Amino acid sequence: MPKEQEFLYASGRIRYLETKLLNKNLVDRLMEAESVEGVIKALGDTAYAEDFGEIDNIYEFEEVLENNLLKTLKTISDSIKDNRIIRYFTLKYDYHNLKVCVKGKIMGDLKKEYFSKLGLPAEHYIKLAYEEKSDELPKNIQDAFNKAMAIYEETLDPQQIDIYLDKVLFEELENIVEDIKDPFLEGYHKAFVDLLNIKTYVRVKNMNMDLRVLLKAFLPGGSIPVEFFEKKFQEPLEELAESLSSKDYYGIIKEGIENWMETKNLSHYEKLMDNYLINYLKKGLYKPFGIEPVIGYLGAKEHEIKVLRIILVGKINGIKEDFIEERLRELYV
Repeated sequence: MPKEQEFLYASGRIRYLETKLLNKNLVDRLMEAESVEGVIKALGDTAYAEDFGEIDNIYEFEEVLENNLLKTLKTISDSIKDNRIIRYFTLKYDYHNLKVCVKGKIMGDLKKEYFSKLGLPAEHYIKLAYEEKSDELPKNIQDAFNKAMAIYEETLDPQQIDIYLDKVLFEELENIVEDIKDPFLEGYHKAFVDLLNIKTYVRVKNMNMDLRVLLKAFLPGGSIPVEFFEKKFQEPLEELAESLSSKDYYGIIKEGIENWMETKNLSHYEKLMDNYLINYLKKGLYKPFGIEPVIGYLGAKEHEIKVLRIILVGKINGIKEDFIEERLRELYV
């Protein structure tokens, strides 16, 4: 487990960066903007100003958000010695790129712009697709590529590629968490996986799919074993929340399932899930130094970009303010 003193410099730097995060007053101003141009103007005094100033078309906003997050990751990476924490947050982009690589090879459509700059370089994946090997990529990524291709050849079902690669991603994340051995990260990761598995459980039940679908999509690394879901699968969905009443996120499950039964939509559950996780990370705000401020800030930055994306997409598509408001998440600061 890393020592708290190892994060003295990073914690000091993060205290400053936290003052640059979007707060409620600023988000209210973004919401009050009558157009997406108004949103960009309101962001003029924020950490996003420079990146938005470099694009000609607002539809390129995803590139701005990606560049901003890339700068954040580099800043934090330069401030800490333990790169495993950065790896925990960037690994999902490697697997995003691997999905693009596998599906691009299958479809015969591999373009560099489809890959995320937050993951390992696109050139390495394109080489892997064409030459079926790439010395620049880790062996586990190459093994996962070969296995995913084999799964597709056997099933001809692109969804099976996602299910397999998601499972491998979470196995690796679990290994990172176990390697770091930090209780704060372990608590965050287990809750994250549990809430994802519960969402999958609700979706499978909603679509009257077979238990085997749930077992195949079940992600490793949570605190709720797969046997629990197997046992509950034949019971009414309403009983799931009560079975998990000892969990800190019990209220999330109860309200999320009740809302789903009324609307048949999981978006409210996803919002509750994001709010629970960002509130968990807020413990990092109150720790003077240590791993908690680092993990809290990195999670907060990803969360902030999600909030900004909701607002930008809403404004670009002319969606009413109250509808965007319903989808907004709580903020870190």
